[in-house]
Amino acid sequence: MTPWYERSFGREYLELYAHRDAAEARADIKAIVRLLSPPKGEPLLDLCCGAGRHLCVLRDLGFGQLVGLDLSEELLHVAAGNLANADGNPEQIPNHVQLVRSDMRAIPYANYFATILSLFTSFGYFETDEENQSVFLAVHRALRPGGRVLVDYLNRDYVIAHLVERDEKVFPGRHIQNVRCLIGDRRRVEKTITVTTSTGGKRQFHESVRLYSEAEMVAMLRVAGFIDIHCYGSLDGQAYDPESKRLILVARKKDH
Repeated sequence: MTPWYERSFGREYLELYAHRDAAEARADIKAIVRLLSPPKGEPLLDLCCGAGRHLCVLRDLGFGQLVGLDLSEELLHVAAGNLANADGNPEQIPNHVQLVRSDMRAIPYANYFATILSLFTSFGYFETDEENQSVFLAVHRALRPGGRVLVDYLNRDYVIAHLVERDEKVFPGRHIQNVRCLIGDRRRVEKTITVTTSTGGKRQFHESVRLYSEAEMVAMLRVAGFIDIHCYGSLDGQAYDPESKRLILVARKKDH
């Protein structure tokens, strides 16, 4: 069976998460710039960039060498349109921005990026710990010596304590139902999204993310070779605790 992450990230995904908009992306990136101070003139990778909403903000802030990587060809096409020049031609994205289709476990760069961003829970998708670990190994390999990664991940403790098992939203012409559950001894959270249209059509989407603890995430980064690992409870740099909604990790590759 095709993995969920190969089926769920298309144009319909953008409709489901339309509330994750450009304004939120601007706030995210401005917070990251304050927290991380990434060098504007050095290569930066948005890993699992989706439709490129964060890339657009980085471009507008003057970052000169940007790469967006995603597995979804459809989302990359949308990203190209979002990044396009004023004429709207997706072939005319700025020369200093590249879009690359690839699996996050096999980033096709080595010792290149000064900064890598993994935003909006783009980690923990795979079935085995070895596969998820391979993402951090690929990130480490893609960073230049001294380069840093920021991982924006869910907080396992918060998810378990505050899981909303079911919610519904009504929009013009459609009804959306979200059903969530914890499986595998609370080591994974799964969500089924059912979209019913006013004409009776029905579509379902699935999401499944491995729930790693703070200690497990830090250990995985260390295994990959990272040092200077710091944990925060938000992109604003707030201290992390079990009630933080997010777990933000920042780590560095050794200089040599």
